[in-house]
Amino acid sequence: MTIAALQRLWSIAVPLAGALAVWWGLPEPVEPWWLLAGAVLAPVAVVGGLLAIEFTVAAAVDPGSPRASPLRVLRIFLREMSVSLRLFTWRQPWRSGFPEPPLVRDPQRPALLLVAGFMCNRAAWRPLLDSGRLAQFNVATVNLEPIFGDIDHYAEVVHEAVEGLRTATGAARVVLVGHSMGGLAARVYLRKHGDAHVAHVVTLASPHHGTIFGRLGHSRNARQMARGSRFIEHLKQHDRGRWARFTTVATRDDNLLIPRSSPLLAGAKQTELDGVGHLALIEDPRAWQVIVDEARSACPAAPARSVPAAT
Repeated sequence: MTIAALQRLWSIAVPLAGALAVWWGLPEPVEPWWLLAGAVLAPVAVVGGLLAIEFTVAAAVDPGSPRASPLRVLRIFLREMSVSLRLFTWRQPWRSGFPEPPLVRDPQRPALLLVAGFMCNRAAWRPLLDSGRLAQFNVATVNLEPIFGDIDHYAEVVHEAVEGLRTATGAARVVLVGHSMGGLAARVYLRKHGDAHVAHVVTLASPHHGTIFGRLGHSRNARQMARGSRFIEHLKQHDRGRWARFTTVATRDDNLLIPRSSPLLAGAKQTELDGVGHLALIEDPRAWQVIVDEARSACPAAPARSVPAAT
């Protein structure tokens, strides 16, 4: 089953459950608008409840210094919930089949491969693709499937995508950009296939040192991302020498990666942002600019391009 198919089921089942809960819970006759309200509010309640747990645990375990004010946390929470709802109930289930950006066969034109994270597909990159910031690059996307598979298996998924992008564009090397688990997939790719075809790696909020929430996962890849897992420790031992060609981006307000320093690799170029949660980072213009700047630096042939300010 694909990520899109699973989330289509979720986006239908949760509103239906909300409407049924209203129908069973209220005395008859139940007005249709009450059923509609239950259907609309159910995904909000589920996503909001899960995020509330994440934010509460994050604040308790890794509060940061100075501790964020309640109003600031609320703003970050609401933005994270907005991105989560749009992504999981609409864009990924129903709008992930958009065409890949057109590729130009030009070995001098930098090539980027965008790798989505856990329970995310290529639709997570749609705002970045639509922004026009990557117009000077050849860009491709890849989904990490099977959904709940072994992260080591994703090395082959990334490898196939890298070779496809190189063949289509003539580029000798590509820039890998991974969000969350996508950054770990890039690392296992490098471990298995080497770095001869990779110019640079940019990771956004990737759990390089694991997260305590990984211990709560039931899938193999979720458990592999647990802090102190055998997978995390094994990965550290085998690619430390390549970290100089990494740029690691972390958010000081990450709600899912605890400790919040987990995305940072020693020896890599490190960028820390604030005021944004884990999933919303993939839509943050500051993170987009890091991707553009690092890709241009890794591939100097990329032409400079004026990009309008985000609105």
